[in-house]
Amino acid sequence: MMRKAGICRGCVVLAVWVLMSGIAGHAEPAPARMVSPSFAYLQTVLEACDRALTNLPAFTATAERMAVRHLKGGVIGTCWGNQSLGPELYGRSGNFVHIGHERPWKKDRTDAERAEDMTILGFDRALDAEDRGFLERDKKRGFLMIGLGPRDHPDIAPVVPEFEVFFDTGTGADDRQVLLSDGTRVGHLNHVINALHGWVLMAETVGALTRHGKMPTMWKSYGWPDGKDWGNRYLGKQQFHDDIQVPPCPAGELGRRYIEAIRSLVIQFRDRELDSVRQAGVRMGDEIKAGRKIQVAWEGHMPEGYVALRDDAAWCVSVQLHLFLESQREGFRKGVPDGALVLRLGTYGLDPLGPPLFKEKNQPWILVAGDHNQPDWLGEKAGAPLYVPLRFPFGDACVNLEGYPIPLFAPSGIMQAVAYEAILVEAIAHRDQSGMVEPQSGKPRVPIAPPPPPQDAP
Repeated sequence: MMRKAGICRGCVVLAVWVLMSGIAGHAEPAPARMVSPSFAYLQTVLEACDRALTNLPAFTATAERMAVRHLKGGVIGTCWGNQSLGPELYGRSGNFVHIGHERPWKKDRTDAERAEDMTILGFDRALDAEDRGFLERDKKRGFLMIGLGPRDHPDIAPVVPEFEVFFDTGTGADDRQVLLSDGTRVGHLNHVINALHGWVLMAETVGALTRHGKMPTMWKSYGWPDGKDWGNRYLGKQQFHDDIQVPPCPAGELGRRYIEAIRSLVIQFRDRELDSVRQAGVRMGDEIKAGRKIQVAWEGHMPEGYVALRDDAAWCVSVQLHLFLESQREGFRKGVPDGALVLRLGTYGLDPLGPPLFKEKNQPWILVAGDHNQPDWLGEKAGAPLYVPLRFPFGDACVNLEGYPIPLFAPSGIMQAVAYEAILVEAIAHRDQSGMVEPQSGKPRVPIAPPPPPQDAP
């Protein structure tokens, strides 16, 4: 086990330059403070959290509209094939049970109810044919269209007018946030911001519904023994609880709690895991330098929308591996080269079926995962040569709502993406021997919040 807690000496700060003033009346300009690439990337994630807090009233205003439409029978729609955001919101722990146009709570909705439907589409890169199909289909149906992404990206700007509300990531034409010393840009951010914004919108919609006296049915993680039974109790049957009552939640409260929970997790990851992130980056960088691709064996939802789909396609291969599925274990056996470096991008802990599979194929591997409540699933006991903890608790939900028996709103997708990008920026820096970088923080591209839209009449 090579993981060590804490920050490696010399990894985070190479040199800190301070402004010297008052010496013989002369003030020297302060050269850049140099930090590690992963530290610089994580700072941009924290800045995105801060901007989301500032923008919270805009999310609340849109959520109020969504709540009213949902009360009238409208479905909150998201599409699995829509880049990173679709799978991140669909069928997730702590989110609406009935999210997605094909998952209403009843089959015989009236035309008036269907007229209240909504669609949420997120873009972290240029639209593909499937994205355009979703957009054209739902626009034609007259849904309330809510978009998320970089408003000023040249491939996305032309479709922004198709949306009644659009939440901007603020990254412009290039969302890579870390400038290495050789001029290479790394560290994508759009997918992380879209996921953050999407979850804040979900949180605020739940809060708005409680102020109307309703609590929507929400998913409980299948990681819990009763998770499937909980979901099956409501799926296709019950839009709102009649068995659970919660008090009204103040506007902005649930969104704020979610942002603060993510911010806290990122700070813990930054302060405790940079050493293991750097080690993972060195190992991956060595593979990339040798011309070998890293096998990213992921589980969950969101990684399907970003792994090996941007510039990382040159260095990584996306391998879906939910270890409880025999078909995916067999696909791994047949499709992944023996001896190839595996980055296991997990959710919480590691299924005990994992280590024997990696050993069978003689593979070095890196484990990236959250916590677990069963000793034989704990990441630190999995025997990985290197373990990078994601630091979120078992159950994959991070906000408590008074009166509700389970926590809400999943952090795993965001933390997986944050860790993946942090490791990748270290890998490319190691490949290019780029060393420390000048942080881009302090130069935020602040997204413009959409104006509060008019309330739909209840």
